[in-house]
Amino acid sequence: MNSKKVLTTFLLFSTVFAIGQTSFDGFFPKKGKLSLTTSYTRTSYDEFYVGKEITSPVPAHNEVNQNIYTLYGTYAVSDNLGIIVNFPYFAAEGDGEPDPINGKTEQNDIQDINIYGKYRFAQSKFNGGSVDYLTALGFTLPTGYQSNGILSIGSGSFNTNLHAGAQLNTNLGLFASVLAGYSLRGEADDDFGTNGGEDFDVPDAFLFTGKIGYATSNFYVDGYVNYQASTDGWDLTDPNFGGRFPESKVSYTLLGISAYVPVTQLIGVSAGYGTVIDGRNIGDTNFFNFGLTFNIHTASKLQ
Repeated sequence: MNSKKVLTTFLLFSTVFAIGQTSFDGFFPKKGKLSLTTSYTRTSYDEFYVGKEITSPVPAHNEVNQNIYTLYGTYAVSDNLGIIVNFPYFAAEGDGEPDPINGKTEQNDIQDINIYGKYRFAQSKFNGGSVDYLTALGFTLPTGYQSNGILSIGSGSFNTNLHAGAQLNTNLGLFASVLAGYSLRGEADDDFGTNGGEDFDVPDAFLFTGKIGYATSNFYVDGYVNYQASTDGWDLTDPNFGGRFPESKVSYTLLGISAYVPVTQLIGVSAGYGTVIDGRNIGDTNFFNFGLTFNIHTASKLQ
């Protein structure tokens, strides 16, 4: 594979890796509340970071686009314990040459299924509001897609994600939260013999999310920053890289905004926008999304 195709292949892979992360917040609804959200996300980029340097696209691909369809569910097991499940379906395509490994110009498949549990273990109250302290444990389950091609939709590894943080809630509706985490990432299959048939060692990563916003019964809006820093791995420019995409060092800082408006007690609509402002071996990505949420109370009495 020549160097231009290696660059293109990697960025297609790594952009999905950034946008496809499961997210959860610091809010804890009353026991028995079930929420189901269907959403559509559109991502695109025409520049990317090779190592830490931003570079114009190679001639083989002028632009990369992804359509992501997601089913996202949350359930309040108790007032302090919530379960989150995320099923994303990716349709990715580039506008250039076929994948030199498998001959494909697009890839459609379920990406990594994410399952999380979050727990509020303490709360401090004051005259103007409260501070909630929480921890979360999540698992990423790969679904068998090819993880080492131009249009790969994830790293192909089983991940264990640990988080801890706090959220400030005020009586005026203003809130702020911080969550720090670590992602323990396993191995990915070598589908095409790039690594001599040996499994890929996907790098672990530090994770951070900061959020500030306003939430009432009639309106919700927030601004957030997501940060990831891989603990090891290869840059595209490293002579030892050798096209081993799942072993690449992927880091980024992403800024975003999201809003939610309830239409009725049972239905709400959401929208959001985000952009990568700094990265390492990742596409200079922009994305927008729209969602429809259904809120259901499964407890015997509405809480």
